[in-house]
Amino acid sequence: MCPPTAGRTSPRTKSRSHSQKGITLSTIDPTLEAFIKAEKERLRHDRFELPFSRAEYQQRQANIRARMEQAGIDLLMVSSPEAIAWLTGHALRWNKGQSPTAWAGTQTLAIRVDNDTPILFETAEHELMIVTRSCIDDYRLSADESLNGTLDNMFAELKAEGWLRGSVGVERWSYVPNRAVGSVIEERLTGAGCRVVDASLLVRAARRIKSPQELAYIERAAGICDAGLTALEAAIAPGVTELELWVEMMRGMVAAGGEPAALHETVAIGPNDLGHAFAGRRALQPGDYVWADPCGVFNHYHANIATTWYLGDPPPEALRLADIQAGAYDVLADVARDGIAVRDVNHALLDYYTQAGVWGLHGWTGGYELGLSFPPDWVGEFVFSLDDPDVDGVFEAGMVTNYESIVNYGMIDTIVYGTDSSRCLSTRPHRLNVVNV
Repeated sequence: MCPPTAGRTSPRTKSRSHSQKGITLSTIDPTLEAFIKAEKERLRHDRFELPFSRAEYQQRQANIRARMEQAGIDLLMVSSPEAIAWLTGHALRWNKGQSPTAWAGTQTLAIRVDNDTPILFETAEHELMIVTRSCIDDYRLSADESLNGTLDNMFAELKAEGWLRGSVGVERWSYVPNRAVGSVIEERLTGAGCRVVDASLLVRAARRIKSPQELAYIERAAGICDAGLTALEAAIAPGVTELELWVEMMRGMVAAGGEPAALHETVAIGPNDLGHAFAGRRALQPGDYVWADPCGVFNHYHANIATTWYLGDPPPEALRLADIQAGAYDVLADVARDGIAVRDVNHALLDYYTQAGVWGLHGWTGGYELGLSFPPDWVGEFVFSLDDPDVDGVFEAGMVTNYESIVNYGMIDTIVYGTDSSRCLSTRPHRLNVVNV
């Protein structure tokens, strides 16, 4: 549990005048005003149990500062929702990435390389969220939610702290702030005499190796995902629609302790090529393939497991293909581990598919990083693909990716890389599932 935070609101507060544009408003009822004030005060003391200890958040902040020092960055402006949450616990479902122009998404966690206490710049509407659901010790709020209002407040505070100097890192690959807002922020930084650099990879790299507690949450997420797939399987029958199957999958995941994912967890009838479609109203018929591509989620940590079902008696070729796809997970578990080059793992898998006679018939085959994610995406920075095998980099203990073994059918599992081997998190068998009709 984190101690109470301290912050202040910009003096540019909204007026409490009882007249607006010539319209006279009624006098505020003192009884109701006192009631609301008491309710808010009660909420301020209703502390939310954060997913990690204060010590772990502080360790992450120290990790970031060490990376900043190595990169020659004096001030880091962290803006991606995932990174802010990873560093402080502050997590919002609305981050203003596609907001009205009147409500600019400017929330920023400012980290100085030589200061142990970062400053969160936010709008006043989120004060209770900051106080009760984060480990933030210093926050500065703007009551004015416009672009100029929030930035005037931010830059005045940074100037007063003496932080507007040297090299400043921003996250250009984050969707927050959007392009319009980000360009104004960079113009103001440059105008203050700072040198602006892109620090997106620095921030993302800091999150790549998962702590034991993070791994525990991802393992819990995998169990949640399995529960959803099992619930979906029980509902498969002719005439059932993709959306009806999606509902049963979501019901199963929520019952197992799950929560909303950063992407739509699709259920699709037809070939794997439709995997990026939304679940719709198409109804299952005998002879259909249907596949689901969800993430189970626990404390915003994601585990991706996808599987395919066939309604009726499947062609023998389909079963053979699925067995080949499944065999790749044994190869991955045997070869991929701490210190092994990504190119070596890629070539081991490439040799396996080639010898099985399916290379060239495949879809996208490879993996991407998983972890803490918010909408609109759960796909992390680290990616490996068998179509581009000769890449630099090594696998490290504590990394987590999915692995998509896709030739004709959706088959995905979440992989945890360890010191001596890697392991799949799903307890469901890798196969083409058959539903008798």
